[in-house]
Amino acid sequence: MKILSLMTVAFMTVSASSSAKNIYADVQVTDLKPKTNAMWKRKNLNTPKYPIELASSGIRGCAVLSFEISASGKTESVEVISSVPKKKLGKSSRKMLQKWHWTPTSTLTEPAAEKRTLRLDFCIDGDSTEQAEEACKQQTLISCK
Repeated sequence: MKILSLMTVAFMTVSASSSAKNIYADVQVTDLKPKTNAMWKRKNLNTPKYPIELASSGIRGCAVLSFEISASGKTESVEVISSVPKKKLGKSSRKMLQKWHWTPTSTLTEPAAEKRTLRLDFCIDGDSTEQAEEACKQQTLISCK
């Protein structure tokens, strides 16, 4: 069973040439490895922002990424393992993850580098944030290949 480490919902208004369009979007982060006993947690627990270029194009999907957290808490060596759709979502997910910083989960031990794998799900759906969130929960059950 996957453990959702962070679930976020965003509401965006995208301007079209003559009128604004409301877009309800959800981004969910699922830790794949390690699922428990992680040495690091995200420093900034604010919601990951749905990339505006993806939202305005109606692009939704998922990405699985592997990366390392350095002993100083920096995200390094980000690799896209899989993403659907392949190019745009993988690239946006990689750029997003490279900006994240981490803090140790324990002050009892000296921080060490840690290899992580996570899944990002990007969902746009419905007429409310609740509908977008529900669609994203369902999407996390589908393979990201």
